[in-house]
Amino acid sequence: MDIRSTLKTVAPELSPELCQHLITIGELEHYEKDELILDYGIQACFLPIILDGNARVMRGDKDDPSKELLLYLLTPGEICPCAAFSTLPKGEMPITVEAETRAVILNVPIGELNAMAANYPGWRMYELANFRKRFEELLSLVDNAIFKQLGGRLRAYIEMRCRVSGRKGVTLSKVKMASELGTSREVVSRLLKSLEHEGVITQDKDGVHLIN
Repeated sequence: MDIRSTLKTVAPELSPELCQHLITIGELEHYEKDELILDYGIQACFLPIILDGNARVMRGDKDDPSKELLLYLLTPGEICPCAAFSTLPKGEMPITVEAETRAVILNVPIGELNAMAANYPGWRMYELANFRKRFEELLSLVDNAIFKQLGGRLRAYIEMRCRVSGRKGVTLSKVKMASELGTSREVVSRLLKSLEHEGVITQDKDGVHLIN
């Protein structure tokens, strides 16, 4: 992979000088689908920049490790802002980051972040833009949880996954969807049937598909 060309494509807001600096200090890593990138409770030693593929950011239930909630998905050109918390005292990761697909990631050492912010104004703006996007997505998640019934949350979840994948379908199992929504497979099955009857989706052996 030509890292310079890829950075220019996925993060055009970064200056050539900053891109060169990132290439110099960063470490290119390849992750397989479902591979762990950053784990809950650790102090991250790097901040990942997604170059290719997608990653998912999950929040686990402290009382029931089998339960997880999908917070948001990371796509090429995006970072996981939570990793930057590790520059703070007691800055353990409050989330888990996993490869949603096979992914290529440029891991930037955490110790370099403050210096980059001082020497490259474009980095601070890039960080803030990513923080803002993640914050807006979390607000949407809260809105869906508080103001919408689970059926609305499921529809928003399907639409988000389709938007990120660039396809009209979601190929995940009902068990996986239920886990990421913090509910049960039976509830998801019932709600999917309801959405199908409303003409919002169709279902087949390949997954769930949005009609519009």
